[in-house]
Amino acid sequence: MIQNISVEGLKTEQIQQILAIVEVFKAKNKTNNNETHIDMIEYLLENPIHVDNLEFLKREDIYDRK
Repeated sequence: MIQNISVEGLKTEQIQQILAIVEVFKAKNKTNNNETHIDMIEYLLENPIHVDNLEFLKREDIYDRK
């Protein structure tokens, strides 16, 4: 979400504080995005699914396995 902030009438110090806050939020968002992203191909290469038959697997069988 992009927001426009009117800095009209603010002092230079106040504008710098707002810019610092924006940078902190950007860094926080970047950190959160990296934590939740899972490369599923890499994950499956490291943890292959072993099956005994040719039945279709349910989503739970794939994601909830230990």
